[in-house]
Amino acid sequence: MPGVLVIEPQLPPAMQGRHLLADRLTIDFCNSPEIPLQAAAERVYDLLVLAGMDVEEQQATAARFQQHRRWRLVPVLYVMPVDVPGFAIPGGYRPEMDGLVRGSLDSPAVERRIRAMAREGVSDADMVVAGPFELDPIRGRLRLNGTEILLTGREAEILAILLAQSNRTVSAGEIIERGWGAGADPRYLQILRRHVSNIRRKLEQTPAARSVRTVRGNGYRFDTRIAS
Repeated sequence: MPGVLVIEPQLPPAMQGRHLLADRLTIDFCNSPEIPLQAAAERVYDLLVLAGMDVEEQQATAARFQQHRRWRLVPVLYVMPVDVPGFAIPGGYRPEMDGLVRGSLDSPAVERRIRAMAREGVSDADMVVAGPFELDPIRGRLRLNGTEILLTGREAEILAILLAQSNRTVSAGEIIERGWGAGADPRYLQILRRHVSNIRRKLEQTPAARSVRTVRGNGYRFDTRIAS
């Protein structure tokens, strides 16, 4: 069941604590970020909702959580008051994963956005970091010095395996076993080669153009030193 953290400084005492939303979401309501921040290194949610703050407070609060690597995978829903015209976009807003909505926490519009954005499994994921590379395995984004490369789910899975053992050779059999749960027969070897070729094509115009190396008769290596 997805877990949502809602922070709202003016939260009534009756709303504070843990609640279920239609038996499909667990929501923790807090009037301050301090307690969840103390546990942020161990406790991660599938969605962070920030309400009842001005845009600078929202931006600062999100940034404090995102100092923890796993929290960088968590989408943020910025809830804006209905009586303020226009949307002030927080500086750290990420359009590919965050959201903006106007309303109160108990409004249907906000509830719909929370349901839509809470994704079970995000809280169990982690960034894969090696050298100058940072891989978001949930959204299939590889970042390098401000450059972002979009990957398919399978490409991200293969890169996660290689980056986790960067600068070391990973056998094709290990990649296939972990990625497909199968043995390294000719069919899966061909599928793996095709995915690696696609990854190389996407890296062509970046400093990582030669980072994915083939080790003949063995497997592949992701060399982070080439892009350093």
